[in-house]
This record gives sequence, C-alpha cells and structure tokens, in this order.
Amino acid sequence: MFIKNKYVSHTLRILIGCVFIASAILKYLSIDTFDLYIYEHQLFNYAITAILTRLLIAAEFALGIMLIGNILIKFTYFTTFLFLAGFTVYLFLQPLLFDVDLSNCHCFGDKIILNHTQSIIKNIVLMLLLLLVNIDFYKWRKYELPVFIALAIVTTTAFMLINAPDFIYKKLFDSNVRIDVELYESTLQSTTKYNDFTSDDMLICMYSNKCKYCKIAAGKIDEIIKQNNIGTDKVRCVFWGTNDSTEIKNFFIECKIEALDYTVIPVTNFLAITNGKMPVILFSEKGKITQSVNYTGLSEKDIVTFLRKE
Repeated sequence: MFIKNKYVSHTLRILIGCVFIASAILKYLSIDTFDLYIYEHQLFNYAITAILTRLLIAAEFALGIMLIGNILIKFTYFTTFLFLAGFTVYLFLQPLLFDVDLSNCHCFGDKIILNHTQSIIKNIVLMLLLLLVNIDFYKWRKYELPVFIALAIVTTTAFMLINAPDFIYKKLFDSNVRIDVELYESTLQSTTKYNDFTSDDMLICMYSNKCKYCKIAAGKIDEIIKQNNIGTDKVRCVFWGTNDSTEIKNFFIECKIEALDYTVIPVTNFLAITNGKMPVILFSEKGKITQSVNYTGLSEKDIVTFLRKE
C-alpha cells in the first residue's frame, strides 16, 4: 500500500505527526480532566494515574516530532502504528471492561470532543494513512539516536514538571492556603448548617458555582471517595453569594456528581476567609480546621487517611 510519490508520502507523514502533537498538547491543556478520566478506569491510584497520563502525552508528543522530523523513521513508523492499533483495541473493549463516560474519549482533551465511535474511526483513518507512508524514502543520519534520546528526556521532564502531578507539586510548591479561621467559624455559626458541618471529621469544600477549578476539584474528590468506599456524608460544600439553588444544583450536574450537603455564605465573607482563592479544601476535625489546601494539593492518600482515621 506504500505510495511511490515521495512528496505525497512525506505530506502524509507530517500530517500524522501534526495530529499526534495536537493531541498531546490539547490533552495537556486539560490535564486535570484527563487525569480524572483515566482514574475513573479504577486501574491505579491517583498518583500513578497522574504519572502515566503525562508519560503517555510525552510519548505522543515525541512520536509527532519524530514523524515530522523524519527521525528514526522505521522505529517511529512501527511504534506509531502499534500505538494507534493498541488504543483502537482498547476503545473496542472499553465498554465491556470499564464503566466510564463514552461521550468524550479525551483524545484531544476537552477542547475537541470525540465520542467513542468517532475516536475509533479517527484511529482507523490514521492507520490507513500511515500504511500509505513509504519508509523507503529515508536515509539514516548518524545524529538521529542522540536526538531521539534528548527528545525523550526533554519531553518527559517538561510534561512532568510544567503541570506536575499532585505529589510532585506538593514537594516543589506550597499547596497550603492560609485562611481566616475565626471568620470561617463565626460565619458558619450564623448559618443553619453549623451542627451538620462540625459533627464529624470531614472535608469542607469552599466553591464558587461558576469556577472551573472548583468543578475539577469536586469531580476529583467525588471519584476518590467513591473508589475508596467513603460516604458522601464525609464531604460538605460552602458556596459563595448565590441564593439560587438551581445554580448550585447545576454545579453538581455539570460535575456529574451526587449533590452534596451545602451552605451558602456572603461573598465578602467567603473572599475574606480564603483571601480571594478558590477552591479551598478544609480538613475539619469536628469543626477544627487542621489543614487547608488548594485543588492541586489534593492528595488521594491525605484524603483517605484523614477520612478513615479512627
């Protein structure tokens, strides 16, 4: 099936490389949702999942660069074909093996939505185009192996550190958020939910119902507690400045999670408590705040250890 016109062959090779690069970049731009999507497969804990997603993206990006640059093309050609074939088989088996949302395969993150069937078709089309690429239009160059090694190291390091997994982020940066505890306690006491929010050890999630990162945090916490068999009664929400319960219901619907017990406080108090940051997750021991973190500081290990401790 090889094409004998080298210009057409080169064009197809570069086109496929561009698709791989675009796929890697768009997934990385929505890495939080991609992490969550893979975590929902219930194969690994969140830390391992975050490592594997970034390694996958780095491999995809590197293959794209190598296809465009005509680097180690025989190795790259067969690796790319196996890559596409493997993910196509996975997509065929996915509905049988995993209980995940099929409306978006996350091949291009959440920027270009392809459903399960469209993703299979996309992979088959790319494999057919790849079969037309003629690898005989290629001469080995002695610098290719060092370039490949450098590319692998640089891409892996970059994708691991630019948007680091939570456990790496916590070591590199301070994920704790300083809050006004006294104002939080006095504001909570003025609501009707004070006893519900202080009756047990729980996570108190301070959200804006319009905030993108609040929705990411809500989805992450929901999946963590589900996979670790922790009841939703261990999580409460504090929203700012809305008296429209429909807006809050829509927040849970958009996050695709079960509605949680919540209270609403004035926006001025919310911003004063959190110093304008959101979301902020509070670790509350029967009303006593022991830790407050942003959504990138949410560790599965910390959550499970806290909520399951005797």
